[in-house]
Amino acid sequence: MIPETFEGFHIYHYKEVSSTNREALDLIDKGVSNETVIIADKQTNGRGCTGKSWVSPEGNFYVSLIVNLFNDYSSESQFSVSFEHTTLESRKKEKWIPVSATQMISDGTEMTAKGLVNKIADVSKLTELTFVTALAVGNTLLSFVNDLNLQYKWPNDVFVDGKKISGILLEKKSNTNWLVIGVGINISHAPLPGAACISSYSEPVSNTDLLKKLITNFNKLRKQWIFDGFHAIREMWLERALKMNEQISVRLAGKLNDGIFIDIDTSGRLVLQQKDGSLIYFNAGELFIGNTL
Repeated sequence: MIPETFEGFHIYHYKEVSSTNREALDLIDKGVSNETVIIADKQTNGRGCTGKSWVSPEGNFYVSLIVNLFNDYSSESQFSVSFEHTTLESRKKEKWIPVSATQMISDGTEMTAKGLVNKIADVSKLTELTFVTALAVGNTLLSFVNDLNLQYKWPNDVFVDGKKISGILLEKKSNTNWLVIGVGINISHAPLPGAACISSYSEPVSNTDLLKKLITNFNKLRKQWIFDGFHAIREMWLERALKMNEQISVRLAGKLNDGIFIDIDTSGRLVLQQKDGSLIYFNAGELFIGNTL
């Protein structure tokens, strides 16, 4: 049975929705609480990145987490602890100079706490939170099957044995600090060619057990990210990066770029080394492996 709350998250369970992310965005308009989970047994119009359909038969896992970044940074004590623990690398990158718990300056411009959160919620921070979520999914899967050949495909997928088992779709509510983090995990079905599912590697896993473990791992990694910055998250992700130091292709704006995947930088951008040694940085795009996405 799906609980009503778990580790601070309020849980809404649906038999069927068009999309858990769409339901989550609608609930934000209605005044939902921070740290809310939407979970559904089935989606009729599941969505992936770049508008792709996420095939969503009953028996797999479909969930969206709703978080408000302003709440993460709103208390004075949390501001203080956060900046005391921020790495030097992160400080240099963001150019934030702590003045007090509730006032920041950047390049001589005074910032309110809300202004800081708006900075945090920019594209790079949303990318970082995608990596946080991917690690939470990976750690969750490994807790059920600890010898999985699990890897992370930039920027938002989790693979097992070279096959996609999970995808993540993060959406920010326009002109707000509300974020919706959609996660799909194949439990009983691998609905598309090149996909994997948990049931091929372990005994059946219930949605309830998967949800509890995912929330636990997400909370732990999100706190680490908030207090310590992106560095450790990046290092953990790179340890299992799919096609690291191998030839790949990245499609962006209709153009296919070939090269060696050599790194993700401190903002989560993919670093592609071309034949002439030059580097291209991608903060978006579709990564191809052979002839597949």
